[in-house]
Amino acid sequence: MDLVEKFDAKGKTGAPYHVEVYQICLDEANEASAVDQRSYKLADGRALDPLSNEKFRIVQTGEKIYRV
Repeated sequence: MDLVEKFDAKGKTGAPYHVEVYQICLDEANEASAVDQRSYKLADGRALDPLSNEKFRIVQTGEKIYRV
């Protein structure tokens, strides 16, 4: 699992969050048929569900946060 991106996000109250994007290549032996899978986490380790490219939901709390 490789860290491929970092970005800032904010909740509805304006609280700042730091998001990390990890990518897993499921078939590294054959790059042509490789399927990439991304997972999103807060810097403190909490998991995120991507709702769109700009909107995410914190799994533990259900709070929605938005990319800035």
